[in-house]
Amino acid sequence: MPTFATVCATVLACSLVCGGADDRSPHSSRFGAGDGVTKDGGVYQLLDAARTPNQSNAIAFDCAETGAFETVTLRCRVRVGRGGDGGAFAFVNTAEFGVRGPAPFVKSWVEPNLAKSFAVGIDVHNPKNEEPFGPWGNYQGLPEREISLHWDGREIAKRVAPEEFRDAFVAVEIAIQHVIGGAEVTVKLGAGIVYDRYFVPGLLPYESRLVVGAGTRADAATVFDVTDIQLSTVEPARPRRTPLHVELFHHVMTNNSKTEYSAEVSLPPQDWAFGRVILTLDIHDGGQLWDEWDRNGEIYVWDKEGNKRGIVPFITSYRTPCHWEVDVTHFRPYLTGDTKFSIQAGTTFYKNRGYAMSVSLDFYHGTTMLEPHRVIPMWLGTAKYKSDENHFQDFFEPKTVSIPTDLAAARMFVTTTGHSQVGEFTPSKRSVVVVAKTGTEISPAARFDNTVWKSDCYLNPNRPQFGTWKYSRAGWAPGDVVRPWWIELTPHLVSKSEAEFRYEPHPYDFSGSEEKPAPDQVHQASHVVRSYLIFYRMAGPTTPAPIVRVTNVANGTNAAKAGIQTGDYLASYDGQPLDSVDDLRAALQAAVAAEKPSVVVVVFRGSERMEIEVPSGRLGVNLSVR
Repeated sequence: MPTFATVCATVLACSLVCGGADDRSPHSSRFGAGDGVTKDGGVYQLLDAARTPNQSNAIAFDCAETGAFETVTLRCRVRVGRGGDGGAFAFVNTAEFGVRGPAPFVKSWVEPNLAKSFAVGIDVHNPKNEEPFGPWGNYQGLPEREISLHWDGREIAKRVAPEEFRDAFVAVEIAIQHVIGGAEVTVKLGAGIVYDRYFVPGLLPYESRLVVGAGTRADAATVFDVTDIQLSTVEPARPRRTPLHVELFHHVMTNNSKTEYSAEVSLPPQDWAFGRVILTLDIHDGGQLWDEWDRNGEIYVWDKEGNKRGIVPFITSYRTPCHWEVDVTHFRPYLTGDTKFSIQAGTTFYKNRGYAMSVSLDFYHGTTMLEPHRVIPMWLGTAKYKSDENHFQDFFEPKTVSIPTDLAAARMFVTTTGHSQVGEFTPSKRSVVVVAKTGTEISPAARFDNTVWKSDCYLNPNRPQFGTWKYSRAGWAPGDVVRPWWIELTPHLVSKSEAEFRYEPHPYDFSGSEEKPAPDQVHQASHVVRSYLIFYRMAGPTTPAPIVRVTNVANGTNAAKAGIQTGDYLASYDGQPLDSVDDLRAALQAAVAAEKPSVVVVVFRGSERMEIEVPSGRLGVNLSVR
């Protein structure tokens, strides 16, 4: 990501929005009580000094530069007091909210969920509350300085800022760097980095303008002052092709007699130029058929040898709809050709109720320096605690793996969830140890330590829920996908050698507990584990992925006579690339106008590329764009 000095040295659009001769006065809006926005020197005071309850104010800047950009960076200084509620910085989409004029109405500025727009929320009101089933989640009394990311009407993530920033002016930096399939977002407040290149799927470049908003609650108030606003943009956005979309499951409904669904689909060859694969999973409102409990769920892919591999574990919510977008690019070696998928959630359900679920894949066009080319299953299944002496250990047998000659990078993907009363609500320490062996040489062991514990369940964007959604758990949260532990192994492995991998669980430590559970309770604990070793190599030659697919070939037509088949992809017609049906129509008309007796159509059948000569004129096919 370019530095600020680089941005201003190669500036394509760099405007001082506030504070100086180039000041562009924003539009002020007052949606609630109080005096509205005021300006004192170069400081915008979005909330009044009286700390009036139920305020909602905003300033909106007109679009500073036409078009979308690859990088958008906002720098300013902000002062937010303690109390409640807080505010937001929103990059509102001009296609939705216009290129100029006042800010759109936002119900709560700490939840700035705006259509087709990205925003960062600053929330300073989440008081300690120990009510088990209430909407307030901060039962631990953690600091009330929460920073959230929002995209296209949804909260994507929420975290507690690592450094105190309340009550004094601190520097703010929000950097949006668009990449294949989305954007990497960095948010800094004062000396703390809250998000470091956090990937937001689907956040593609769009023309935007800046809106800053703030509000107070009926029972708490704060201040929200902003100054020294600098908005910079770099590099006009490059054209992006629509991702190839593949439906896997559409509103399948589970119950006690049908807990799992399977589907087979045709996926693109691995050498087609897709740089990112995003899996979307939805749990829909199931009405009266909706189970009330949090259940284990999983999306599986079946490898080419017929083995069932879990790739996206999740936990159902307490009767609230869920939507997740998960980067599964690392499983690309599984996601090619004719592929079988399965989805399940739970094994038995309350009153024979279940879950309505949908799953799809989006393959985003582009190339990367590295490509995942081997996925090696490591430890998969359910490990049982059994005893303090055998704390899951017999499940985790050491693994010896041969390191490929073309190794460029290696990472380990591990998801672990704890279950039973003890297994769910007790932290569990673990280590992964790697020892590389080259001939008779044995490298020093590399050790990676981690604790199976998730203490931010109360900040899950899917909140509040019914049930005990807020409490910390062993590696999971109700209404969330299971977040992986990624281990970077590249510096510790040598190509053309071997390495031994050991997963070392630690016994439970109850030394700080007021009451130790009975041994039979401890021994019921289990961990559900999915772990894979992923090898990457330098990306080789790739083929720009065709997206115009033949869905039917009429008998006796030019296409049928030339051997074009249903399921083929049309990449070009008479040398003209095809990204849409309109592209084909235009190329066909041009060939006819030029009185060409025949043309060459480039066709892909799976990974096979063919050049087929056909007479000019209608092909006689039905098409879809994937």
